[in-house]
Amino acid sequence: MTKLDDKGRILLPGEIRKTGGLKEGDEFAVDSLGDGIFILKKIDLRSMLTEAIERAKSIDHEKVEREIEEEHGSSVCNIA
Repeated sequence: MTKLDDKGRILLPGEIRKTGGLKEGDEFAVDSLGDGIFILKKIDLRSMLTEAIERAKSIDHEKVEREIEEEHGSSVCNIA
């Protein structure tokens, strides 16, 4: 069991930190499921951003422009 302090912090019990391999500075996504149920998910923001950048590099921008033109019937400004 743990408590929320006056600054909104929750201290995770040592056993949870140890078994979860958690350390100071780890980042978490937090979500509410309602009825007082919350989810914490450890995330590696740097890895997520690196992965998003790599995925963006593989996008065929000309194909996307053609698809937009076909859908909207007008040309897209080239901002490169």
